[in-house]
Amino acid sequence: MPANAPLGLGRSATKRGALLRDGPLALLLLVAYGWLFVFSLPINNPNELVRIHAGRALLEQHRWSFAERRFVHGRFADAGNDWGYVNDKALVCDDPAQKPPSCAGRLYAAKAPAASVLAVPVLGVLKLFGPLTKTRAVFALRWVFCILPTVVFWLFLRRYLVRVDVPEETALAVTLCGALGSLSLTYGQMFAGHQLAALALGAAFLCGFWGAAGFGRELAVGFFAALAVALEYPSAPAAAILVAGVVLHRRRGLTGMARGLTGMALGAVPWALVLVQFHWSAFGKPWSTPYSHLENPAFVRDIAPGFLGISLPTLERVYGSLFSPYLGLFFWAPWMLLLFAAPWTLLGAQTRTAHAGAPDGHSSRYPALTAVVICGYYLVFQITHALWRSGWSVGPRYITPIVPFAAIAIALGAAGRGGRSFAKPFDVWLRGAGAAAIVATGLASSVCQGFPLEVENGLREVVWPLLSHGFAARNPLQLLGVPGLWSALPYFAALAVAVAVLLRKSLPAVALFIVLVAVQWLAPRSAERSAVHFLESAWEPNPPPGARPF
Repeated sequence: MPANAPLGLGRSATKRGALLRDGPLALLLLVAYGWLFVFSLPINNPNELVRIHAGRALLEQHRWSFAERRFVHGRFADAGNDWGYVNDKALVCDDPAQKPPSCAGRLYAAKAPAASVLAVPVLGVLKLFGPLTKTRAVFALRWVFCILPTVVFWLFLRRYLVRVDVPEETALAVTLCGALGSLSLTYGQMFAGHQLAALALGAAFLCGFWGAAGFGRELAVGFFAALAVALEYPSAPAAAILVAGVVLHRRRGLTGMARGLTGMALGAVPWALVLVQFHWSAFGKPWSTPYSHLENPAFVRDIAPGFLGISLPTLERVYGSLFSPYLGLFFWAPWMLLLFAAPWTLLGAQTRTAHAGAPDGHSSRYPALTAVVICGYYLVFQITHALWRSGWSVGPRYITPIVPFAAIAIALGAAGRGGRSFAKPFDVWLRGAGAAAIVATGLASSVCQGFPLEVENGLREVVWPLLSHGFAARNPLQLLGVPGLWSALPYFAALAVAVAVLLRKSLPAVALFIVLVAVQWLAPRSAERSAVHFLESAWEPNPPPGARPF
């Protein structure tokens, strides 16, 4: 291993050596993802809680419905749920002639069902140690299904990239950008479908393109691809693209492709049965989804345009989704602009067979092209969907699964020309823009998981006011009485180490970093202050130790 390998990381000849070298990166990611517990009961985040409500109903009542809608005192109200009101519900009317929301009936999570199913055993264990509470449930589910799996995934992805001849420095840089400078960081700390679907698709990719071909791997690809769909319905096209890429990469001839598809189909059966059972028992038909039974009339209006909310893109959607300070993917993660260069480097690459497990004569382009096409799908989905604004969000959260595939596409594109690293301008952009993304996303994720819709520049309107007043989310040092931002110092130190690794020995990258940070933090802002005052009022504990009131 080179003496100057950052964080002690590098390609290893032995499994034990690889695990040792993964240690510093694993610790860095664990601190970044797990040190702060950004959660507030008053915000009542439906993205997490409606899934947990449904999981609790499965555990305690053995049914998908977690509450009822009843006509009480002249109005409809939720009943039968001692955890109180939560948004993002589907309503099935008792009278089939009626339609939601003006009817009495059973309430379900307006989400794909897999997260609720996964929650059941964790909630069951928690119940052994006392009554279930929302805070305990959120904390445990985040760690079990989001934080730990996300850290493990990024470690394995770095290994995969090095194994397929991506230079070690580039593999590490892309890993740090993807893990800490993107949607992955914010939503890797939330028990919602976004990061869970990203992890499932990422696992399917690694099972399909890394290692020797075999029936067991085909089962795993099908299992994880179907799991992604059962976690978030919009993952279906991405899962189909991934399956097609794996089949083309692994098998030759019609017989081989048929065997591969058969294995993947068998692997998909468990989650396909979960979907069918949920749809059939809750909504009466195996193909009927919660989207057809939304309880919130505003959500019904939002998703009405086009076909299933999909319609032609507009300039507002393109700018808002990709470049705006309030939401833009490339505003928050400018390193991902290299996606537009990756296809050209791939087209210029010579066909090689260096990919681990690739049959002789097979093109090494299939993994990279699969990643590029999946990224293309998510970009198109974002700018064509009626819900492109994403509600309360740090970045366009609905396309969180784009992140691992952007990292893969950019890294493989870098290695596309004879295995060399990026050309100098690409390397400078990756490092400088990645460091800026880590600062912006990391600081934003330390205070909230979504900016209210009235916010125009969350960095200036929410992040800086809260941090400058010493608002730190719950963490181990805060519980020990350490006040203010001092308690969050390990988190900020992890971000600083990642930035330093990216910028080391590259003055052009440092200059670009400074320019991009200035652009992000000096972008226009609204004079509206209601968002930061609401987040201040909802903070737990309120006020946090050492914070200065507004």
